[in-house]
Amino acid sequence: MNIEPMKRALSLLVPVALLAFSAALAADPPPAEKGASVEVHLREYAIQMPDTLPAGPTTFVVHNDGQKHHSFKLEGPGSEGIVEQPIPAGETANLTITLKAGEYKVYCPIGSHEVKGMTRKLVVTAPPGH
Repeated sequence: MNIEPMKRALSLLVPVALLAFSAALAADPPPAEKGASVEVHLREYAIQMPDTLPAGPTTFVVHNDGQKHHSFKLEGPGSEGIVEQPIPAGETANLTITLKAGEYKVYCPIGSHEVKGMTRKLVVTAPPGH
């Protein structure tokens, strides 16, 4: 049995396989699902934002339009998120969360702000076909 032709074939095959593998690694990864961006405006003692949003990755851009420190918290079916630090008057913070379909409670968790009216309901709808 002559091994030389097999060695030659193998020596040509290995670089081709490595080239194909490295090209596959260099290919662009599939695009990540782009999330929605939602503007939220806080002031004494109200939260202005949409009543309904679609499920999926969402970034809440939370603006404190009031005179006091405020924050932003969501509680809902399988998803919860909070802006960790109070937002000073005139400043903005972001909260990114993956929303699931259902009803959420949205409120300012600082002091008695929720009791004074900084609370609302958010309905998250299922994506089409679900």
